[in-house]
Formats: sequence, structure tokens, C-alpha cells
Amino acid sequence: MMARISRRRYGTLLVALFIVLPSSALPEQNRQNVLNVFAWSEYFPKAVIQKFEAETGIHVNYAVFDSPDAAETALSVGGSNYDIVTMNAMPHLAREIPHGYWMKLDQALIPNARNADPQILRLMEQVDPGNTHAVPWMWGTTGVIYNADKAAALIGALPADGLDLIFKKEFAAKFKQCGISILDSWQDILPLVAHYLGQPQLSAEPAQLGAVVSKLNEIRPFLRRIATADYYEQLADGELCLAVGYSGDAMIARRMAAESNTKVRINYAFPGGAVPLYVDSMVIPADSPNSSGALRFINFMMRPEISAQVTRFIGFASGNGAAIPYLDSAVRDNAIVYPPQTIRSRFDTGRLYSMDEMRIFTRAWQRFSSGG
Repeated sequence: MMARISRRRYGTLLVALFIVLPSSALPEQNRQNVLNVFAWSEYFPKAVIQKFEAETGIHVNYAVFDSPDAAETALSVGGSNYDIVTMNAMPHLAREIPHGYWMKLDQALIPNARNADPQILRLMEQVDPGNTHAVPWMWGTTGVIYNADKAAALIGALPADGLDLIFKKEFAAKFKQCGISILDSWQDILPLVAHYLGQPQLSAEPAQLGAVVSKLNEIRPFLRRIATADYYEQLADGELCLAVGYSGDAMIARRMAAESNTKVRINYAFPGGAVPLYVDSMVIPADSPNSSGALRFINFMMRPEISAQVTRFIGFASGNGAAIPYLDSAVRDNAIVYPPQTIRSRFDTGRLYSMDEMRIFTRAWQRFSSGG
């Protein structure tokens, strides 16, 4: 999972409700009665925070970040004053855990962590051996979000591989006028195209990377936007009809379309090969001033009924497997939120890239996205 500014931006309307200063700006408060949370904007809704505060007497300060890179930068210098952070598995936790960013969790104090989805835990073992530092909170996939009515009118039956809609120029050309967008994130798009072309993984080897870039340049004339912010709003409004995006954003776009009564029907198609998976987990900074309160927070959030309440509110799949029976069938049986096993068997969390690879991929992406 990479820098997904947009998939949480529905919550920008919520930020003003209860974002406050870190407790370092509130010296009159006892630090053990204060918990500083650093997370995506709607990951812990106000009603859930208030319930935690009422039960524990701990006041929660909720600071919002707009990318995991920004969070990583804040934490890397030390003394961040945060107690709970939501961080994605790959590449961030994969490179941060070995550098001691996160506290090893006392499992005896978080018995509800046993509710975590077993399959998600197995995938998390790749970045957190033994699942000792992170508790999965929310997860989702990357695929193609589309306007169902416009797609039916333009091409009829969808191809088996949803990515064909954008990466086959004969399809992309048909959608050009109604608007195509892809994420402005090489970490999401370059590996997706590499898998689409049959490459086992994204490689900096010139011939393989060249094929990826050539495919992107081929469909570049048909793109209206290369952006990670607000594209789901334009899908909901009918200003775009096709986007490479996140499953959570598909659900947000559906909700926005319904609330605005735009009559736009939003659907989501999975890639035909590897299905990119992002997993955001709750972690405690190694220098947390209130780690005991942070453990109480994790244990509270991993109650099945609490996790289910959050999933109902934001539309992301819960990392809490025990929460699923608490969900309405409309959510529990929604294949966008909880894909069937045929899709889950193709989940791919990506890999950790070297600094040299990251520089190469960043330069390649910048040249493509700028039209250079």
C-alpha cells in the first residue's frame, strides 16, 4: 500500500470536527490521560472515539496525515509525541520495523488482537515476522472504478481483466471523452502495469521498465487526470467515468453519488492477474509517552462490534475477522469490500525497493506524468 491521499479524503469533511493539537501544547493535562493518534482522517470516527473516552477517561487528540511518507518523516526524527499511528504494510512497515520505529506489542494486554483476520495476518508476516509490532486495522485493493452505465453504453460487456479498460488503447480511446484518471503514484501504477504485462514484479532492468513505460505512454493521450486526490468525487459527479483507484474509494464514490442523488452507478473491477493489496495497521511509536493507553486503544478498537461500526461508516474492509458477523449482508457480501476467495488467492502486497530502484522508478514516473 502506498501514499493513498484520495482514498481517505471523504473524511476531510470530518477533520474539522475533532482534530486538535498534540498534548505537548496542553501542559495542564496529565500525559497518561491523553492519547495522541496520527491517522487517516476517518479511520476512527468521532462516535467511536467518544465511546473510548467515556469508557477509559483518556482524552484522544486526533491528528490527520495525508500520506504515510509524511508520517514516516515526522516519526523518523524522534520525539513525535504520538501514541497510535496507522501505517501501511508495504513499503513503510517493511522498512520501519527493522529500524526500531515501532514498539513490540504486549500481546497479553491486547487480547482482542486475536480477532484479526487470519489471512491478513499471514500476509502481514511478510513485513512483521510473528505479528509482534502491528495489528491490522483496515485493508483494500487497487483496481478499476467505473461508471457502470457509461461503460455499458460504450463497450457493452466488460473484459475479463478490468485493467483492459484502461491499458488497452482500443478501450481507453472509447472512454477518453467521458474522462479517465489514474493515480499519481508510481508505487501503485508501475507494479500494476508490470503485472499486467506478465512481468513477475516491477523491475528496474531497462528492457522491463521500458516496456512498462511504453504501455503507459501508449494510453497517455486518453487520460484526463493523473491524480491521487478527489478523483472519486469526480466519479460520483459523473465528471469522470473510469479510474485506476482503490476499492475504498469506489465505496466512497458510491456513497457520495447516493447522497448527492447524481444517479451515477459506480462499480469496481479487479485486475485479472495479481491484485494489489494494502493493509493499514495500528502501531505504537517506540518513544510513545503513553504506550499503556495506546494498548488500551488497540484492544478497544479490535472489539468485533467496534470494528464493525467503523467499517459500516467508512466502507473499508476490517482487519478484524471477528467483526464480519456484525456487518449487514450489504457490506459483508459486497465483493468490493470483501472479495471472494478467487480474488483473495491473488492478493499481492508488493515488495520493498532499494534506494537506487526508487530513484529510477521516481524519475521514470516523473517523465511520464509530466509528459516529458
